[in-house]
Formats: sequence, structure tokens, C-alpha cells
Amino acid sequence: EITRDAVDYATSQESAERFPEIPREQFERSLIYIETDGSVFLGAEAVFRSLRCRSSRKWLAWSYDHVPGFAAVSESLYRIIAFNRRFASAITRLLWGDDVRPPAYFVARRSFLRALGLIFLIAFVSLWVQIDGLIGSNGIIPVSEFLPAARAQLGDRALSILPTLCWLNSSDAFLHFLCGGGVVLSLLLIFGIAPALSLVALVVFYLSLTIAGQTFLSFQWDILLLETGFFSIFLAPWRLWPKRGVDPPVSRAALFLLKVLLFKLMVMSGVVKLTSGDDSWWNLTALDYHYWSQPLPTIFSWWADQSPEWFKKFSVAFCLVVEIIVPLFIWAPRRCLHVGFSFFCRS
Repeated sequence: EITRDAVDYATSQESAERFPEIPREQFERSLIYIETDGSVFLGAEAVFRSLRCRSSRKWLAWSYDHVPGFAAVSESLYRIIAFNRRFASAITRLLWGDDVRPPAYFVARRSFLRALGLIFLIAFVSLWVQIDGLIGSNGIIPVSEFLPAARAQLGDRALSILPTLCWLNSSDAFLHFLCGGGVVLSLLLIFGIAPALSLVALVVFYLSLTIAGQTFLSFQWDILLLETGFFSIFLAPWRLWPKRGVDPPVSRAALFLLKVLLFKLMVMSGVVKLTSGDDSWWNLTALDYHYWSQPLPTIFSWWADQSPEWFKKFSVAFCLVVEIIVPLFIWAPRRCLHVGFSFFCRS
């Protein structure tokens, strides 16, 4: 799967008959890679040579040839695995399952982008119905007054410090255009139409409204939505219309950046609790009053507050484990990822 059609694979029995000049015992002891010119490579070197057909893996063969100690360590590890194949196979099945092929992430990308489009849609619609009262010309903090004041204080630096399209037009009509345009762009992303271009415009529109919204749009979730949208530009396929079955490869760099973002969000959410100076997180009593004071209490808050003390402490401990320890599973093999995902859902 990694090398695709660039390498022909065969069992040790087939290869021994095809290449009688190589001792049959050698095929049974280690992996053998034979170049088209007849060059023969064994063990870890054979693995790295075979991966040279993928540009993302060429560094392994280069390191084997040029990095001091890399070849020796690689061969030692290969011998350990080769002499313990049953145990290594059992560990592989435990951590990855029966299918060890690298995931293509096509379904994940498609689902993620549609979900992100839905979140953008909710954000733009919820802001649209409030935009006049918040930052309109007759709103609480009109953007038409905020930007000139910022320009007077910061000078030309205001354009880079406060990047927003509202520098071009801060009228109520333009604010409605940004919200309405965001709704249309969100729908395009949901239906997979020009996803990359839609995300570029979504980030620009929402950033413009975030800057113009001042205090009302300075919350963590606003910043998180912008970060996620920006990284997703590199994840989304650059095409105009969706074409089933012909998706371009998923960018591993974009996937890595989004994983870093999720890791940062979860870990920092836990770390900030323990470093806030509030002893209630250390003695697990934070939920003794959290249900009274949370920013958006629900009708179930009173019932949750009636939980026994042991359950409240368990809930705090579970929250800290999910936020600080479980995010490490983001970088783990497939089945560990499944475990981490189940913890995230339960939190």
C-alpha cells in the first residue's frame, strides 16, 4: 500500500525459486529487496530501499547511508523483531488491528469538512440575528466608531493589528453582507463545492467579523474556529465540484497541524485548570460549585448538583485525565486512537 505499484512483492518460497543464486535460508531469515539492476539488500536496509519510491520516505534510506549509527541501530531493531515475529505480530494486531495499511482519511476529511461547514453556518446565523444590536451603527459598540478610534490611536499599524474587511466598509449593510456571505459559503462547504476556496473566504469573513465584533467575539471558541478553518484550507481538496471516487490525497501536513491543534486545545484546557491557583481542581472539589456558576447553565444543572460527593470528585478526576493524558492517544496507533475518541465522547 505504501509503495503502491512501484515494488513487486512475493513470498519467500516464490522468491527462492525465482532467484536461486540467493540461499533459501536467507529468504526465511529476513526481508530481501532486489533492485532492477540485480543489487540485493537485506533486513532494515531492504525496507528503507523499497520505500525510496515514496518521496515522503526517502529520508530513511538517506539516513541509513549517511547518519552515523542509524544503520547499526536499525539492523539491531530489525533482528530483534525478526527473531520475535509472533510476538511482534500480536502487538501489531493489538495496536493496529488486522488491517495495517496506512489510512487514506478520505471519509474522515469529507465528514470533517462538512461538520466544520455546519459549525461555520451556526456561527454566522447566530451572529447575523444579533449583528445590528451588537456592532451596528446603533449597536452597543458600533464598529463604525471603533475602527476610526483605533486608526487614530495606532496609525497605519491598525490595518495589520486589526485585519478586517470592515476597513473598506463598516456600514450595517456590509455587516449583513459578511454574515449572509458566510452562510452561503458555509453551505458550499457542507455540500463540497469549492471547499478550499470556500474555507479561504470563510476565514476572511469570520476574521473580519471577529475583529469588528471586539468584546463580543473574543471568546476561545471564536479563535478556535478561525484556527481550525485556517488549517483546514490545506486539508480541503482544491477543486470546484465534488467527484466521488476521485478525491486527491489527503495532506499529511494539514492532518498533522489539525492534530496539533486538537492536542493543544485539550492539554491546555487541563493544564490551565491545575496552574490557575484554584485548589479546587487539585482537591477535586471544583464541581461543588461549578453547576451554579457555569457561563451557560442548563435546566439540568440543578439535578447534576444533587450528585453524591464521590461522583463529583470522580467527574473532576475523569475530566483532568481526559484533558491531560488521553490527548497523547492522538499520536498513538489506530486502536489507541479509538480508545481516545471514546474518552473524548464521554467527556
